Amino acid sequence: MMRPMSDTELTDRELRIARHAADAAVKQITEGFYKEVGKTVVNKFLILVGAMAVAFCLGKYGLPGNFFK
Repeated sequence: MMRPMSDTELTDRELRIARHAADAAVKQITEGFYKEVGKTVVNKFLILVGAMAVAFCLGKYGLPGNFFK
């Protein structure tokens, strides 16, 4: 017969299993979060580098009609 949850105590083994499962879940969630953040940061960095390259070319050569002068 099952006891109500308020009267139930976990064994040491059950506590270790629960802690291990919680640690694994947190690790999986944080790794996924950091992967997404990393992708966003890299994407923004590449956009910035591209914008700087365009600005440099426009500053050095002017508009596209002036490239071959």
